[in-house]
Amino acid sequence: MEALARSGLSGAAVNELREAILEGRLVQGERLSEVSLSSTLGVSRAPIREALLHLEQEGLIVSLPYKGASVVTLSQQDFLELSTLRIALEKLAWSRAIERATPDDITGLRAIIEEMAAAVRSDQKAKLVRLDLDFHDRIFTIADHSRLYTAWTAIKWQVALFLLARRVKVDDYHKIIVQEHGSLIDDILVDHSDHFEDLIETHIGSGYGRLSKA
Repeated sequence: MEALARSGLSGAAVNELREAILEGRLVQGERLSEVSLSSTLGVSRAPIREALLHLEQEGLIVSLPYKGASVVTLSQQDFLELSTLRIALEKLAWSRAIERATPDDITGLRAIIEEMAAAVRSDQKAKLVRLDLDFHDRIFTIADHSRLYTAWTAIKWQVALFLLARRVKVDDYHKIIVQEHGSLIDDILVDHSDHFEDLIETHIGSGYGRLSKA
């Protein structure tokens, strides 16, 4: 990790630490020392402490009495809960997106898929995880339901850890991500499939199934 600029130190620390976790430079279960992070990032301990609190609220870090902070460790049960909850949220989001998506919205989603394809070609696997999140975040935005979006943001960074774990343990992520997301647009937003809920269950549930068998 690199030393941070002096402005917006807490926010910059959040972004740097989050990226380190999502890219696997900080692994699940790793202890996070305020003193060490302060030295590494070149800032005082106050913005580090604020950043750790923020990341704890995002579900990426846990803090325990007398043990301090560490990167969250997600179990198979955690992954199952994330998968089933996400399916429920996405079904509502897509049902509303079907009614609300404009041609510009669909163009924007296809642009993200083009970025995915470029990331596959250049073997930017960590970037694929972020683009996956960006794609689904856009769907929740199109759904235009503030409480639904809040529910999504409460789990989305742990969903990123799920995607990271899947990418590490089951090396098929880069092979299917472009086609799967393109099909979601075509089948649901363009063709208005009557079976869109089944498509969502397959898209999200199959990822959990691959990971649980790894």
